[in-house]
Amino acid sequence: MDLERDYGLTVDRLVPHDGGFATEGWVADHRWFVKRWKDSAQPLGLTQLAELHELGLPVVEPLRTVGGALSALSGSQAYAVFPYVEGRTATWDDWQVVAQALRQVHETPPRVSLPPADVSEPHIRDLRQYLQHPWIADRAEVVSAAIARLEDVRSRLGPVREVVCHTDFHGLNVLIGPDGSVAAILDWENAVLGPREYDLWVAADGEPLVEFLDAYGADDLDADHLEFALLARGLRDLAARVMNDVDRPGVDTWGFDRINAVDRNLEIFEQYCG
Repeated sequence: MDLERDYGLTVDRLVPHDGGFATEGWVADHRWFVKRWKDSAQPLGLTQLAELHELGLPVVEPLRTVGGALSALSGSQAYAVFPYVEGRTATWDDWQVVAQALRQVHETPPRVSLPPADVSEPHIRDLRQYLQHPWIADRAEVVSAAIARLEDVRSRLGPVREVVCHTDFHGLNVLIGPDGSVAAILDWENAVLGPREYDLWVAADGEPLVEFLDAYGADDLDADHLEFALLARGLRDLAARVMNDVDRPGVDTWGFDRINAVDRNLEIFEQYCG
C-alpha cells in the first residue's frame, strides 16, 4: 500500500487490526482505518455508504483517493481508507443496543441504491458438488437434506415488506463506542433491499434470542422467510469454508451448528410471526 501516492496521506505508524473473513485491516496513526481485500476480491457497496450516512445511519464513508476513486490497488489487491472510529466490536452483552440499532436500520426510508435480495443462493447450489469433501463427507446426508429443504422453502416465499437490509448484522460488524452506544455499523458489502427476516436471523446466534427480538420490537414476521434465512446462513457459511478450504472449525460453528438449530430457533421465532 502506498497511502501517500494513492490518498495523499503521510502515515507514521500502521498497526495491524482484526479484519474479516475476506479482508485484513490496519489502523494508521489512530486516524484512519485501512481495509484490504484478500486475493483478488473486489470491494462492493462503497458508493452506497454516503447515501446510508445521509439517511442518518451510523455509517462510515470511505475517503476518496487523489484521483477521486473510492479504493486503490496494492499490487493486485484492492484497499480502501476510512476515518478511524473509536470503539470495540459488539458482544452478546450488547444485545439491547444492537437490536435497537437494527430496528433503526429497518425503519430508515429505503431511498438508497441497493440491489434487491437474491434468493437464488448459487454458492449453496454448488455445494452439492462438494458433498464428498473430507470436512463434510460423514454428514453429506445432513447437507443434502438442508439444501433440499432450502429449495422447498424458497418455492413458498411470498411478498413481504422490504427494508434496508444489512444481511450480516453480527457483532464483528457493529462498533460500540466508549459511551456504550453504537458508534458505527460496518461492512455493508452485501446490503440489499429485502425482508427484515434476512437480518433478524442473527438473533438466533446468541443466547438472548427472545430478549433481542423484544428489544428490536419484532412483530408480524414471516415464518417462511425466517426459515429460509436461517437455513441459508448456515449453508452459505459452510459452503464458503468448504469450497475455499479455510477455517475448518467454522464448518461446525457457523455451518452445522446453525443448521441443526433451525427448528429449535423457529419455535421461538413463531411467537413473533403473523
